[in-house]
Formats: sequence, C-alpha cells, structure tokens
Amino acid sequence: MSKRSNPNLRKNGGKGTFFGNLLRGIVKTGKSVGAPLLDAVTGGTVSDIVQAISGDKELSQEDKEMLLAEMQKDVKLEQEITKRWEADAKSDSWLSKNIRPLVVANFTLLIDVVIISSIAGKNLGEAYIPILMTMGVTAIGGYFTLREYGKSRKN
Repeated sequence: MSKRSNPNLRKNGGKGTFFGNLLRGIVKTGKSVGAPLLDAVTGGTVSDIVQAISGDKELSQEDKEMLLAEMQKDVKLEQEITKRWEADAKSDSWLSKNIRPLVVANFTLLIDVVIISSIAGKNLGEAYIPILMTMGVTAIGGYFTLREYGKSRKN
C-alpha cells in the first residue's frame, strides 16, 4: 500500500474505500468485527486483509465468504482496468494512445469557455457547475497523476 494519503478515505474527505464501506455496513447491522481485521483494512495489504478475514473470530462463515467474494470482485475489476490501459498503450491506434490527452484538452477548453461566458454575463446553470468541476478535476488530476507514475516506473 502506498504511503501517500488516499483521497478516497473518509478521513481525507472522500466517500470511503469499497472495502471500508463494506465493513461499516456489516458493523451497522449489529455484528462485530475483530481488531486485527480493522487494522488490516486500515493499513495492510490485500494478503493481510484475506488472512484477517479468515482468522476473524467475530464474523460468521457466511460473512467471511461474502467479504472475500466482494474483495475478489474488487481486485478483479482493478486488474481488468489495468489490462485495458496496458492494451491502449500498446495499441497502434492513434486515438487509443491519445484519448487521455484529448479528454484533458477538452475539459480545459470547456472550463475556459465557462469562465469566459461567465465574465460575459452568461452563467452556466448552477446544477452543471459541480458536475463539470468534479469531472474536470478527476480527468485532469488523474491524467497528470498517471503520467508522473508512468515516468517514475520508467526510471
């Protein structure tokens, strides 16, 4: 697990991680979860979490199986996303190699248009601003984060 702060964590203002939210849901039903499992989820690796689930004395066998199945789904989803990105990078298609820069350029242009139109007195509907900002921050932030990660992997 990375030492950087995770923006998805609730303590960092995010919605929480998938697995953390799943555990909170179990606790809300009145079931208790052992401290080793909570420690593994907050700071361990995937194998630490699997071991903690398997060894937890508080959870029923059904809850353990459900947690392991949900965790496996989450891991598989992440692996599939990684495979798609790798396939895009290896593709000979100009569009697949340049889609992320094009999306960033599109959002930058869109934000410029919104700023210029608001200066001209034509405001965008209030409902669209949070959507635009969230999508823009995600696309632009994700693009530069992934670029820096890619550069560090090459070095």
